[in-house]
Amino acid sequence: MSTQARTSRYEAGQHIAETMLGLISARAPLPTVLDALCRGIEKHDPDLLCSVLLLDKDGVTLHHGAAPSISQEYIKKIDGSQIGPDVGSCGTAAYLNRPVIVSDIANDPLWANYRHLALPYGLRACWSSPITSTEGKVLGTFAVYYREPRSPEPRHLDIISRAAHLAVLAIEHDRARSELASAQVRYQTLVERLPAITYIAELGTNGPWHYVSPQIESILGFTPGEWLSNPNNWIEHIHAEDRGIAMAAEDSFERNRKVFFAEYRMFARDGRILWFRDEAVLLEHGPGQKTTMQGVLYDITEHKNLEEQLRHSQKMEAIGQLAGGIAHDFNNLLMLIQAHNSRLRERISSDFEAQQDAQQIEQAVIRAAALTRQLLAFSRKQVLQPAVINLNTIVTDSAKLLERLIEKGVEMEIRLDPALNQVKADPVQMEQIIFNLAVNARDAMPKGGKLILATRNTEVSTSRDRRGMPPGDYVVLTVTDTGIGMDASTQAHIFEPFFTTKDPGKGTGLGLATVYGVVQQTGGWIWVSSELGLGTTFEIFFPRADEAPEPKPVKTSTGIKTSINGTETILLVEDQDGIRDMAAEFLRRSGYRILNAEDGARAMEIAKQHNGDIHLLITDMSMPNMGGRELAAQLRHLRPQTKVLFMSGHPDHTSPTNIASTDAPVLQKPFALDELGQKIRALLDAEPR
Repeated sequence: MSTQARTSRYEAGQHIAETMLGLISARAPLPTVLDALCRGIEKHDPDLLCSVLLLDKDGVTLHHGAAPSISQEYIKKIDGSQIGPDVGSCGTAAYLNRPVIVSDIANDPLWANYRHLALPYGLRACWSSPITSTEGKVLGTFAVYYREPRSPEPRHLDIISRAAHLAVLAIEHDRARSELASAQVRYQTLVERLPAITYIAELGTNGPWHYVSPQIESILGFTPGEWLSNPNNWIEHIHAEDRGIAMAAEDSFERNRKVFFAEYRMFARDGRILWFRDEAVLLEHGPGQKTTMQGVLYDITEHKNLEEQLRHSQKMEAIGQLAGGIAHDFNNLLMLIQAHNSRLRERISSDFEAQQDAQQIEQAVIRAAALTRQLLAFSRKQVLQPAVINLNTIVTDSAKLLERLIEKGVEMEIRLDPALNQVKADPVQMEQIIFNLAVNARDAMPKGGKLILATRNTEVSTSRDRRGMPPGDYVVLTVTDTGIGMDASTQAHIFEPFFTTKDPGKGTGLGLATVYGVVQQTGGWIWVSSELGLGTTFEIFFPRADEAPEPKPVKTSTGIKTSINGTETILLVEDQDGIRDMAAEFLRRSGYRILNAEDGARAMEIAKQHNGDIHLLITDMSMPNMGGRELAAQLRHLRPQTKVLFMSGHPDHTSPTNIASTDAPVLQKPFALDELGQKIRALLDAEPR
């Protein structure tokens, strides 16, 4: 071959390579690039008919890639062929991963099953080379056909080898681009499906945002275009109290360049306040380019609400344990005051002024006992007597009594749902809830206003409730006023015991704490919404009751004597000396024979030594050495006929569960001595169990 011919072939090869690279750089479609490769070779050497077949991802199926000078009918017939050890030139080359040369299609065994496809179109010889990736994986084949049987020339084999290398570049670039595009689609799909806002923004408090995901519209109410149009949108929509947190995190991030992290509140377009956790990292940038960060804004509002509920619940539980703990000792003290006051009233019956003082003492004891009950209701240790009720009846009855308490300038409106579902709750405590909320509403409207008591049915679903309430049907009691309202700081403390905004002496601070405790103990939820100058609304959600209303008990004569006197023997066990002495003296004056003990161990000694009957055991439940429950069990083993009456200043002992487990009545302290006498007489006169 002459030097001129070699130069011409070299220049042609360079031209083909440059054309291919140009098309690849211009991101031309793969068929266009492969077609240009075939045409370039055929133009330089008209005897060659070029063909490119691409191997599918399944690794066995060949599909058409490019063949500009070969009959389309033939191309359709071989499209989809499966590679194998005797599948013509291309199928065999791909299968063996090495070049295959067939000089005569009509007689070569590799074409035995395919020559009838090629010969009608004037294809008599075919030389094929596998197109392999840089990792050695077969991507397809590059082949040249001839219109007469012939053996390859070295230059043709060189053309095939060069063409296969160029085809590798085109195919790998196309697949990499396709994979990148697919990855981008997957990433974008993931980003747009995340329950969060993703963004790219320049570093700095007022740095412009270059991208924000579509979720910003469903979460904050702004379209991406609206948000990106103003670089100050981010900082301006952060709650004023939290801007310092966000700016400090930004400054720290700018210094250490590691990870941006901050939690803060933002205002949505409709005024809602949402909590966000903001996490971001720096993006790489070239010299002179602005520093940008890519981050995610997670809506953690529900998490924060649950977190706050947990903190509040733990705080309430701690105070509740304190309230329950002091109830026993407090009730014992009230018991002593009440008992001594009763004795004083008997001795000063002729002194009118002294009687009035004693009556005031009695009223103070009653109020103190009520205060204890409020603490217990708040701590959810008060014993409730739930029944299936209709809140409409409770609201209607309460409204009649509230008319006496509501100021003339306050208009009361009742809005009842006539189809209201029933709830299971303590009707007395429901009245207490309405009274407490109504009185608070009245006090919040010193210049007059409107008080609205309303009921309605509602359904809570997980898809729309953000307060942690389980899905289901609820009955809602709403108390609304048009009063002075509350700020966020006040709302955060209103259910805490002893917290009050009223002047000293005008409120105990237990009203809303009691409401909270009763609602929680009933299995309900309470929410408050308020704004300064715009009034307050309390919403209480009670689960709908599916049971039928309980029939009212019919009062019948019990046949129990009304007298409190008797002659039976009573074993009185109480670790508080004052209460024991006072009760013993009262019972002796009532005719009973009294055996005294300061604890359970001493009581058992007396019971073993006493020769006569012991008709009744009266014992406190909480005592050192041996408690009342254990004492009763041991005494019943020793004296099965002895009846038992428990006393307790602790609320847990009077719960239905505890009463059932003790198999005996429990008298809650403080109680009047006359009440003790009536209870004793009823037990002793009742038929044995």
